[in-house]
Amino acid sequence: MATVEAVTPWPAVYGTAGSGRANVGRLVEAVNRVIDRRDITTVFQPLVDLETGAVVGYEAFARGPAGSALEPPLKLLEGARLARRLAEFDWMCAAAACDAVLCAHLHRSMTIFINIQPATMLTTCPEDLRAAIWRAQSNLRVVVDMNEAALTDDPGSLLDAVRVVRGAGWGIAIDNAVADPACLAMLPLVRPDVLKLDFRGLRYGLPEIAAMGDGARAFAEQTGAAVLVQGIEELDDIGAARMAGAMFGQGWFFGRPGPLPDKAVVPTSVFPLVQAAPLLDHSTPFGIITEHSPAVIAEERYLVPLMRNVEDQVDTNGPPALLLEALDDEWSQEPGATARLRQLAKRAAFFAVLGADIGVSLPSSPTTRTGSLGPSDPLASEWDVVVLGPHYAVAASARPVDRSAIGPSRLYEYAVTHDRDTIVRAAQVMWARLPRRAPTLGVEL
Repeated sequence: MATVEAVTPWPAVYGTAGSGRANVGRLVEAVNRVIDRRDITTVFQPLVDLETGAVVGYEAFARGPAGSALEPPLKLLEGARLARRLAEFDWMCAAAACDAVLCAHLHRSMTIFINIQPATMLTTCPEDLRAAIWRAQSNLRVVVDMNEAALTDDPGSLLDAVRVVRGAGWGIAIDNAVADPACLAMLPLVRPDVLKLDFRGLRYGLPEIAAMGDGARAFAEQTGAAVLVQGIEELDDIGAARMAGAMFGQGWFFGRPGPLPDKAVVPTSVFPLVQAAPLLDHSTPFGIITEHSPAVIAEERYLVPLMRNVEDQVDTNGPPALLLEALDDEWSQEPGATARLRQLAKRAAFFAVLGADIGVSLPSSPTTRTGSLGPSDPLASEWDVVVLGPHYAVAASARPVDRSAIGPSRLYEYAVTHDRDTIVRAAQVMWARLPRRAPTLGVEL
């Protein structure tokens, strides 16, 4: 998929909103023809090392048939959604971009960014497009560019998609990476290689740019990720980009999307592809945390205020954080437990709750999720609280010594940690248990 700098509004091409279903039908019919015929072209925008000004990669953008109403990609994208062929559209655009790069014989250290939704990576690539994808896997440095909204669209499948991308040897970039608190909170789980900051709309907002750069710098320092600023249109934008911690830039100042160069150029630097795939870890937070911090035993009446204090760190140490909880069978006995969960959902950047029998309805939001645990899942007997933010992280895990005991004197063994790597692992094993929107399909890259 692709973005575009200026797009004619959809009704201007297909009629007014009152035209209704007939216009939708014409759009779907037209897009179906484009997809069936693989009738797209690809243009490329340079990605530049801000220190040297050298081109170090390109981002691929799809275009529909030249001169047609479908040339702007957002109309193609909307039609592909309506036709329920979005994944095929994604694969078609990716394959076309890869073919174009392979034909251009760019230097092998050039990096190519292609736009693919995470859900697409969990569908089978159409047979006629597989050869291009396989050749790209063997011969190109590819970064899959994911839109920030995709991170909260189907979070249960997100780590599956990340594993597929990493398994192909490709990198991951997140668009508009730190503008949304939920996206910023999820970065430690996805661990992108590249954070893309968008300066469009922030032309002279230097305080806002400085704040944006703070979250990007923190993550880049923790993981070694690169920071790229898009929307650079003037010389002064380069200074603002450097203030935000960017090493790479993209925008009309360096060149508009167009054809690839005729001759190979050796880039002076490369985008790092340094992140590992999330582990397929079927353990629990208690097992992970106690590897790092020894467990101690306490009565429930002492444990409750400790866990509540951990929860309260969700928005008291910088930007709102990711909050994950697993609740055992005792949590509902606490006065006000349901009301507290609902309040925490409003405070967290993203809030997910797991349990064998949660029985609570959280506020409807793209940033809240609940998930049921099977009775045989060892996580169902734990009480886990994980807070993961850009500047602060803490996790606590407890499990009853005797599951048959009840009341405030019930004994638990518990552990607390502030070690970020341990907390990320604990968060990943909880995240992996979130429900998927649909069954995951295998994909051979």
